Order: sequence, then structure tokens, then C-alpha cells
Amino acid sequence: MEYLSLEEIQERKEAVTRGLEYLLGLKALTGKPGARQWQFFRACLTRLLEPARKTDYDDCAAVTAAQYKFEVEDSLRRFYLRPGMPVPYVFALIHKSKLPEYGFFAGEDYPDVCGYCLLIRDFSENDRSEHALRETDPRILRPYLEKVVAAAMEAEYQSYTALPDIAMESLQKWFCPDGPALKEVLRVLYQYHKKKWVLTNPLNPSTKRLLNVKVRKIEAEEAVVATTEYWYLLWWDPKQRIYAYPYRETNHQIYILHKTGPEEWQVFDNLKPPPRATAPHRRKNK
Repeated sequence: MEYLSLEEIQERKEAVTRGLEYLLGLKALTGKPGARQWQFFRACLTRLLEPARKTDYDDCAAVTAAQYKFEVEDSLRRFYLRPGMPVPYVFALIHKSKLPEYGFFAGEDYPDVCGYCLLIRDFSENDRSEHALRETDPRILRPYLEKVVAAAMEAEYQSYTALPDIAMESLQKWFCPDGPALKEVLRVLYQYHKKKWVLTNPLNPSTKRLLNVKVRKIEAEEAVVATTEYWYLLWWDPKQRIYAYPYRETNHQIYILHKTGPEEWQVFDNLKPPPRATAPHRRKNK
């Protein structure tokens, strides 16, 4: 479902206004409806419905406007994901530079307040459940996809620290069962299980960090997520009582996610550069 056009918003002017006022009347969302961030939110609707009308926030400082936008969007996101009564309209505040990402032309004269535009979706005749909203709204789906990647990275690391046991439970939750990403992790696990290498000897400094994550593309059944990661895996050989292989890399990786259920995504593939170390334990790109 797309966001309403300016013409469609004008056609639904009264209903849209009622929808926003209904939201602002919910203490579970606003806490204090008279707070400045909600006044700013209301001003964005005023500008949208009456572009020539002045608002109290036209000269708001850019940093202050950005803070209002963040507070409104954070509250709305958590409210829309919370179980409860359905709402007829879903609102989103975005910077005008992001309009093309939401189906509007780059040169379109979309009304804004201090550079922020109010977008509206009509859920009055559609499935308005929490899950339907997650699937259709990129503002909500993006954080979910980032969570999947972070959880998959954690599951991979935990599977390594479980050696010499082969732990599959977490991997199966976050990785596609027939995907090359899972197959590569399993290859590493069985290889080091055979060698009896571990990461759990006393004082082993092995760790990993997700330094940055960003969703690059979302399609109906596939998404692309880019990360910057730090991995330090210092493999210990208990038989020889030496550190057999250090893997220490900071690199950029690409995760290909597939939609595997009505409200579930999993990692299908994980593309990464070859390690700079001489004895790589993770798959090289071909």
C-alpha cells in the first residue's frame, strides 16, 4: 500500500484530521499531548492541509526540529507495534530529502515544516493488524531487518563458542535452512569440531562487534543489509596447548535476507571479503 497523494489527502481532509487528533488524545502514545514535539507534529498536518498557512514552528532551529521529529517517530513506531485497537490512518514524519524513497518524485512540491514532511497511509479498508503494518511500512521493517542481522551474527558467534559441541538451535532460527550462509557456518563448525579447536579456554579474548548496520534494499521477498563488523576469534588447540589460528578482521559485509513466513525473515547469504589472515576460516567471495 502506498502513501496518500496530496490530492487524496485533501479529499480525506476531515477524516485525516480526526485520525491525527484521535492519536494525540491517546495518553499511551503522547503522555502529554501539549508537549512541543506533538505541537510540531500537529503543525506538520496544518502545513500539509493548508500549505499557505503560517505555523509557530516555521522558524524552528534545525537541531530542535530534528529532535522533535525523532521523539515523534520513536513514539509512533512503538505505538504502532503495540497490540491494540486498529487505527484508520498511519502517520510518518520524514525529511523531505527522503521523499523519493517513499514513492514521491524528487522535485515534487510537498509541504514541509523546517524540512520535515508528514506522510499518511489509509488503513481504513485494509488489514490494519500489527503484522500487516510491519510488512508494509519500511520505517518499521528496517529496524526489524537490522535486528535479524544482529541476531544472526550473535547466533554465529555463539555457535563457535559452543564448540566442541555443535549447536544448531539459534542458527536455525535466524538462517534459511537451505541458504549458503548457514552452510558456510556449518562447514566452519564441523571443520573446527574435527580439529577440536575451541574459543573457551581460560582468558581467551575472542569477541565480535557489530559496528554499523544499514538496510540497503527492501523488496517483497528479499532484502539487502550492509554491515561493518569486527571479529576476533583466537582458536585454541587443546591438544597442542597453543593458539592455532587467530582471525582478526574489521570488514564490510552484505547480508541477503529472504522472507520465509508471513512475518519472518532469515539470512539467506552473507557476502564478505576474504580475510587478510593466511589461514581463512570463513568463506571467500568468488
